[in-house]
Amino acid sequence: MEIFYSVSLLVVAAVAANIIYTEWPKVPLAFYQIGAGLLLSFLPLFHHYVLYPEMFMLIIIAPLLFSDGQATNFRNLQRSVSQILSLSVGLALVTAIGIGLLTHLIYPTLPLALTFALAAIITPTDSVALGSITSDLEMPGGINSALENESLFNDASGIVIFDLALVAFSTGNFSLTNGLKSFVVSFIGGLVIGGLLGYFFTEVQSWFIKQSMDTTSVIVPFSIMTPFAIYLVAEAFGCSGILADVAAGIVFGIARNRLRLTSTNVQVVSNATWSILVNILNGFVFVLLGVTLPTVITNMTNYSSTQIGLLVLLAILLYIVMVAIRYVWVMLGGGKIRYPHSQNQHNRNLRSRPNSKDSFIMAVSGIHGTITLSMALSIPLTLSGHLFPFRNELIFLAALVILLSLLIPTIVLPRLLPTITKLDQNSIATYRNQMVDYSIQRLKNNTSANPRDRDYVIDTLVSQKGQQVDRKQVMLLMRQTVQVVQQTLTDLSNQGKINNKVANIIAQRASMSTDRRFSNYLRFLLRRFSRKSRQNRQKFRERKQNFLEYSKTEEGKKTIADFQNQMKLAEDATFKSVSKFLAQTETKENSGAVAFIRRFYNVQHERISNSDADNDRRIQLFIAALQDEYSFVANQYAQKKITKEQADQLNQSISTDQLIYMQNISGAGE
Repeated sequence: MEIFYSVSLLVVAAVAANIIYTEWPKVPLAFYQIGAGLLLSFLPLFHHYVLYPEMFMLIIIAPLLFSDGQATNFRNLQRSVSQILSLSVGLALVTAIGIGLLTHLIYPTLPLALTFALAAIITPTDSVALGSITSDLEMPGGINSALENESLFNDASGIVIFDLALVAFSTGNFSLTNGLKSFVVSFIGGLVIGGLLGYFFTEVQSWFIKQSMDTTSVIVPFSIMTPFAIYLVAEAFGCSGILADVAAGIVFGIARNRLRLTSTNVQVVSNATWSILVNILNGFVFVLLGVTLPTVITNMTNYSSTQIGLLVLLAILLYIVMVAIRYVWVMLGGGKIRYPHSQNQHNRNLRSRPNSKDSFIMAVSGIHGTITLSMALSIPLTLSGHLFPFRNELIFLAALVILLSLLIPTIVLPRLLPTITKLDQNSIATYRNQMVDYSIQRLKNNTSANPRDRDYVIDTLVSQKGQQVDRKQVMLLMRQTVQVVQQTLTDLSNQGKINNKVANIIAQRASMSTDRRFSNYLRFLLRRFSRKSRQNRQKFRERKQNFLEYSKTEEGKKTIADFQNQMKLAEDATFKSVSKFLAQTETKENSGAVAFIRRFYNVQHERISNSDADNDRRIQLFIAALQDEYSFVANQYAQKKITKEQADQLNQSISTDQLIYMQNISGAGE
């Protein structure tokens, strides 16, 4: 139960931090999460809280990096191989060696192997933590992409170096040749195993889809368990489980289009589940930092103020040196940046050496977070039956470096980068309405479409506009549609296609819809429970029994079949007439009221159950309508009537509507 309570409280703390951040977003989310962890540390349950390192890496880090891999653009990744190797391997090795030697020089009591372990701990960067700080800042696209690619792969470099340093310290032996061999095997082996397993799991998921086994109860658990399985297999072969999950995630990202063939409902649930899981796990890391800080500080109480002061100064110096190394490395061309909006129009993805400002932004943006803390916490508790030496100092230094790497960019980057201009939501709403109107008009011009299916899709599209319905317009249109119904029934009756009884039933039903007041319902209820009503119900039951007996005769069967055919003919004819009238009457001013009336008649006409063919027709019409919306946005952007940001937001809204409304349409017949 203690584990359940602790995990539940960590979740609550992460959620609470997100709530506070929503209200006061000026402070980065990571600081709220650390603060929530500090508050938890006052509870007895979290006094001297210890999380097993192996579980931390498996349960938190593995799914996070798998998710990052899935979100990676493979084409950009292919074009950035040299940049990734430079930043994630070259810079990581140079930083680890430089920081390790410097730390041993300043703090000689710390063994050389452990100084390299410390250097490996504080080497990896965290793009998620950077995102929380720069969410309102306009980060240059090339720099942002380089930082994301770096953080995706330098985690493995840091972890491999860290493991080698711990082995060297524990055994007292270290061979440079064996160390490099282990590094290559762990790094390359992790990528190979992850790629193979990623391909295997995508094939399994594709098989589920082909066998119609792609339900939420199958796909979602399978997707969640995948990174854990891949991590465990890679570690069992002595390779990097972290890199294996990154590689597998990239494979899943490549196969994204094939895996999207699953049902819309499964896609929505799966995406939502992963989004929630990633947000909670990211929050966990910084909440745990806040929880563990008091324990680390408490363990340092036996140290003199001079020793603590030296550690604080060392942490500050290490952070400054790391920023300097990153700055020099980037300036010297160690990580050429691919600028997506290069002035060279013939090669808009031209790689170029960044200027001093961009190099400094790259250097300061190397924020440390998730992996740094996880490696610090993964330092063994004991060695040969005794407490692991210098464990508290290493965690203390790592925690200070994390805090500095969060604090400095929070202060510096807003002074170097412009603030993102918020889009005018009124203009977005205007363009959105124009987009929907364009799609609806295209749909109305499709004369070959079934009127019932067309009106259903039009009704759905109008709801995208979110217009308020004018009650007066609704009542006026309702009376006009009743007149259309009555005229259609009169024409059918004059043509001898229906008898007066059928015409009266449908006309009476249409007339009742124009005045649905509460007083009418009240009178209906009073009549229903009156004495006369009880007598009428008795007579009705007698007539019903007589009718059932009559329906069994040949004459009765013929009469009933004829009546049903006339009713269906009359319903179809009146529905088509109303649909035509509404299409001709609709304007921008009354589109909300027309949608309301159309919905009323659609629901009334839905007594005839949908077939698979009906649903297929609606889906095809809806896909065509969405394609028209995408075309509208593309044309508006090409004509420079809207900006790229406005086009992106409109396209995102279309994509969201597609997931939601396609599920509504496909589920209408279920």
